[in-house]
Amino acid sequence: MNLRKVILVAAAAFVLGTGMARADKDMAASKPATSPEFEKMKSLVGTWSGKCKMGCLKDQDLEVDYKLTAGGTAVLETIAPGTPKEMTTVYHMENGKLVMNHYCTMGNCPKMTLKKSSDNELFFEMKGKDGISSAQEPHMHALDITWKDPDHISASWVMYTDGKANPVVPFVLTRKN
Repeated sequence: MNLRKVILVAAAAFVLGTGMARADKDMAASKPATSPEFEKMKSLVGTWSGKCKMGCLKDQDLEVDYKLTAGGTAVLETIAPGTPKEMTTVYHMENGKLVMNHYCTMGNCPKMTLKKSSDNELFFEMKGKDGISSAQEPHMHALDITWKDPDHISASWVMYTDGKANPVVPFVLTRKN
């Protein structure tokens, strides 16, 4: 290879490397702020199992997977993965608040915002009808996640039908090793 080609290749590698480093720095700087509650959600990453006594999953063994996505800016929850009843919820920060969008087998996507939290509990609730067509439409309206310890949680989904809450039956889940 002649000297001119070597210089051109070296210059291109330098420019490309500098640009990529700047892009990485810009992406890191643009990540939304986190919160202790979002960090708590991140602690769920892994596979969980239990029994379900609610709705379309009634009387079934249940698996729930949590994973980080979008460069660590979102937690993806998959309920009943790989089954016809699979549902997905995405937890992320929005305008400094922890929010979630639940993509349900009922064909809607209620959006909930963190309403209260403690060291062992996160409670989300819908405001208005964001993600549903009317308040009368059957939908998930709230979610209370309670940690018994790092490997045992309960997830109490509150379903509304005709504008009223149905009885709550929590998913009791254990982290799989």
